[in-house]
Amino acid sequence: MKKLLLLILTISFFQVNTFARETEQDSIKKYKLDEIVIQSPKYNRNVFEIPAAASMIPERLIENNRVESLTDISTLIPNFFMPDYGSKLTSPVYIRGVGNRINTPSVGLYVDEIPYFEKAAFNFDFYNVERIEVLRGPQGTLYGRNTMGGLINVITNKPRDKRATTVSVDYGNYNQIRSNITHNQPIGKKVALQGSLNQRHNDGFYNNTFSNTEVDKINSYSGQLKALFTPSKKFNALANIQYEDSRQGGYPYALFDEEKMTAGEISYDKESLYNRKLLSAGLNLKYTATDFSVRAVSSFQSLDDFQEIDQDFTPESLFFVVQDQQLQMLAQEINIESNQNGNYNWLFGAFGFKQLLDKAVTVEYGEDGLVKYKIPLSEYYYTKTYNNSNSGVAFFHQSTLDLGGFTFSAGIRADYEKATLDYADDRVRNGNSTRAEEFDSDMDFFEILPKVALKYSINEYLVPYVTVAKGYNSGGFNSTFEDDENRTFDPEQSWNYEAGLKAKWLQQRIYANLAFFYIDWTNQQVYQTVPSGTGSMLTNAGKSESKGVELELKALPAQNFETWLTFGYNEAKFIDYVKNENQDYSGNYLPYVPKYSFNVGGNYMVNVRAKWLDRVRFNLSYNGFGKHYWHESNEAYQNFYGLLNHRINFEKNNVVFSFWGKNILNADYNSFYFQALGNSYAQIGKPATFGVNLKVTF
Repeated sequence: MKKLLLLILTISFFQVNTFARETEQDSIKKYKLDEIVIQSPKYNRNVFEIPAAASMIPERLIENNRVESLTDISTLIPNFFMPDYGSKLTSPVYIRGVGNRINTPSVGLYVDEIPYFEKAAFNFDFYNVERIEVLRGPQGTLYGRNTMGGLINVITNKPRDKRATTVSVDYGNYNQIRSNITHNQPIGKKVALQGSLNQRHNDGFYNNTFSNTEVDKINSYSGQLKALFTPSKKFNALANIQYEDSRQGGYPYALFDEEKMTAGEISYDKESLYNRKLLSAGLNLKYTATDFSVRAVSSFQSLDDFQEIDQDFTPESLFFVVQDQQLQMLAQEINIESNQNGNYNWLFGAFGFKQLLDKAVTVEYGEDGLVKYKIPLSEYYYTKTYNNSNSGVAFFHQSTLDLGGFTFSAGIRADYEKATLDYADDRVRNGNSTRAEEFDSDMDFFEILPKVALKYSINEYLVPYVTVAKGYNSGGFNSTFEDDENRTFDPEQSWNYEAGLKAKWLQQRIYANLAFFYIDWTNQQVYQTVPSGTGSMLTNAGKSESKGVELELKALPAQNFETWLTFGYNEAKFIDYVKNENQDYSGNYLPYVPKYSFNVGGNYMVNVRAKWLDRVRFNLSYNGFGKHYWHESNEAYQNFYGLLNHRINFEKNNVVFSFWGKNILNADYNSFYFQALGNSYAQIGKPATFGVNLKVTF
C-alpha cells in the first residue's frame, strides 16, 4: 500500500514539474480548468476567497462517478466517510472523524437550502443534481449546532428560461433499473417551471441462505417540482417540493468472526424491511438592493417510515423488532448581508426550528427467545413509545474586513435549544398489558459559537489561510435506554484549528488545495449497545482529538485530458475515555475513521466528428480506504481496500450512450459492523457492478 501511495504522489510531482518546464508556446494555450465557486448562499464566492477546506463536485463528475446518494461521495472527498449501513434508515456521516451513528447528526446537510436534521432522511436518491459542496470543519457560526464536523450542500438544477427535456435510462447487473425524466418549461418572461420524476429498482446484491431470497431489494419512486418567479432584477422567489417513496428489503448482516476478521453467510429466519415516505418543501425569497440583500427561507419536512427487523440475524427466532415513526420539521431563516461592494462586509441572521418525532418500538420475543432467556410465557413483547420534540432559535453575525492582501473575518452565533420527551413502556404477557414505566422530561441547551479566520492573498494564484472555530452538537434523549443513568447524553464541544494553502499555476491548468487540521474534542458522543443487546444509545467520552492533512490536486496535462488526486490522512483517538473499571479505551482509535483515503483518476476526451459520433469520453478512477476500526475497543477492523471504477461515453449531438462499472475488480471488504446480543455482525461490501446508460436531451 505504501508503494502505491508513493507512486501516486511521485506521478503528481512529476506532472507539476513537467508543466513547469513547458515552452512559452505551450503556456499560451487556451485550455484551462473551470473556476471553483461555492454557491452556498452564505459563502457564494470563489473557493480561493473562502478560508476553509471546501470541495465541489459538479454535475459531470456526479454522472461519471455514478454518484447516486451521499454514500457515494465518500470516494471523492478527502476525510469524508459514510459507511453503507444496509438501509436508508440510519445514515452515519463522518468528516475528519466527527460524526454520530444515531440521534442528531454531527454533519449538516442542506438540500436546496432545506435543512435535514434527521439521519433517516440523509440517504435519498440523487437526480437532477447540479452540484454537491462539502465544507470540512465546523460551520456552526453560520449553520448551527449540527455542523460540528462540516456541511454538505446539495444543489439541484434551477428552472431556466429555455424549454428543455432530458430523459435518462440505466440498466445494470442485479437487475438494476433506473430512469429519470426532467422537463424545464418557461411561462412568459417572469416564471419558469421544472419537474422531475425518478425511479430506481434492483433485485438485491445479497442472498439470505436461510430463505434463499435476496435481502436488500429496493423500489423507490421520487419526484420534484420547482417554480422560479422573477418579477424584477431585484426580487426573485423560488419554491420547490420533493417527494420520495422508498420500499427496501434488509438487512444484509452476517455473523462476524473477529479472529479471522471475516463475515460469514447471511442467514436469518424472518424477512426484514424498511419503508419510508419523505416530503421536503421550501420557499426562498431574495431581495437585492444597491448595498445589501435580504433572504428568507421557509422549509418543511415530513418523514413517515416503518421498519421490521430480525434483531438477532440468526436462524433462531429470538427477537423481532418493529419500529414506526413520524417526523415533522418546520424551519425559518432570515439573513441580511452586504453586497461585497467595499472593504468591509457583514452578515446578520436569525434561525428557528421546531421538530416533532413520534416513535413506537415493539420488541417481540420469538419461540427460541422465550426458551433461551427462560421466560415462562407463550407470548411476550413490549412497546416503547417516544413523543419527542426539539425546538431552537439562534442569532448569528459575521464580519469580513479586507486590508490589501489580508482578509480577516470573525463570526459568532448564540444558539438555544430545548428538547422534551414523553415516554411510555408497555409490557404484554400472554395477552395482558401493563404499564412498566412512563415519564415526561425536558432538557435545554445554550451555546456561544465563535469563529475567526485570516487569509492572505499573496497574489490571485496563491492564498494561505488559518481558521479557528468552535464546534458543538447538542445533547438529548436516547431513543433506547434500560436505566435512568442512560436516559440522556450531554452536549459535545470541540475547538478546531486549521491552516491551509490554495494555489493554481500555469494559466489555471493546475489547482491545489492543502489543509492541516487539529480538533480538540470534549464529551464526545459515543455509540453504545444497551446492556441487553436489543438496541443502541449514546454516552459521552471524556476527551478525544483528531488531526490530519488533506490534499486536492487537479491538473490539465493536455487539452481534453483532466487528472486529479485527492488524499486525506486522519488520526483520531480517545485521549481520556474510561468506560468502566474494566474497560479503559484511552489511546484507542475512534471507530469509523479510515487512517487515510485517496482518489486518483482521469478523464480523457477524443473528438471523432464522424456522422454517427462526435466524441468519446473515458473516465477511470481508483479509490482507496486505509485501515479503520469498527469498535472503540479496536478489536475489529477493516484493512485497506481499493475500488476501481470506469465510465465510457459515446456522444452524438444531444445523445449520450455510456458503459459504466463500479468496483470492477470485485474487491472483497466489509462496509459496516456492529455488535448486538453478544455477537458481532458485518455487512459485506457491494460486489462488482456493470451497466449501460442512455441519456437524451431535446
